[in-house]
Amino acid sequence: MAKRSTTLKDCKGDFAMRVASFLPSATEIIFALGAESCLVGVTDKCTYPPEAQGKPIVVTSVLPTEGLSSAEIDAAVRSRLERGEPLFRVNATLLKDLRPDLIIAQSVCDVCAAANHEVAVALQAVPDAKVLWLNPSTLDDVLNDILRIAEALGVRERGEKLVAQLRNRLEGVRVKTQKVNHRPCVWVAEWVDPPFCCGHWLPEMVEIAGGVEGLGKKGQPSRRIAWDEVLAWQPEVIVLAPCGYRLEQTLRDAERLRNLPNWTNLPAVRNGQVYAADGDFFSCPGPRLVDGVELLAHFLHPDQFPAPALPDAFVRCII
Repeated sequence: MAKRSTTLKDCKGDFAMRVASFLPSATEIIFALGAESCLVGVTDKCTYPPEAQGKPIVVTSVLPTEGLSSAEIDAAVRSRLERGEPLFRVNATLLKDLRPDLIIAQSVCDVCAAANHEVAVALQAVPDAKVLWLNPSTLDDVLNDILRIAEALGVRERGEKLVAQLRNRLEGVRVKTQKVNHRPCVWVAEWVDPPFCCGHWLPEMVEIAGGVEGLGKKGQPSRRIAWDEVLAWQPEVIVLAPCGYRLEQTLRDAERLRNLPNWTNLPAVRNGQVYAADGDFFSCPGPRLVDGVELLAHFLHPDQFPAPALPDAFVRCII
């Protein structure tokens, strides 16, 4: 991959506003709205769409994770948080040069993206910038955030059109799954080692796709779970989608599940219904969550939902 840009670039196009995105979902939304010319700064985690990688980087992760297992990453994150050390760093000098009028940030998770500390640092560099905080917990919240960003950028009609398209796709899945005869028990793992259940909008995504997620709670954060909880739930379908993981990373960590007690006795394992997936389709609160719903529908009811044309999005695991 080419080295990411960390230099000042002009904001060109029809937008007078200059925006710094402190989270990948906001970057994705801005591109989906066709408003990327206003985007003057992003994070090193903003890799979708690929064009986002040409934007100046104003926020970087300080935790090197290359080559680490999920258990090692979990331990490193916990250690830094216990010491009160931030997980992200703001390039205040570059941000001052870029002069954003608006910073888009999140308050959902201090681990996934820059949050309160980083915004405070940013505002010292650009005290006149306004901050648009995103704090979604449900799919409706995510769709409303698209409208809020569109409103802030002066493209409300584009936002309304995009949200209408996404709602229509969701409704198309919902209508079909309302007629299914069986709703499989599902475990969507937001982390593998240690195991986490899913949270926020993901249980709702499973419900729309025609399944039941009995470990995660709609609108509530994901949480670390005991392995006995998974065994008691007896999932018929398992989706391994660690937050922030690409497919190849998920596959690498999936092998560790072989050593867990009674793994081979789970219905999903016995029936070959374990999938590894790109976590962004499930954990990144942007337009691709609808792709995630369609993926889940395919996993749960493949006879009614063909595999979406999403390269490198998922693979069936043999473990």
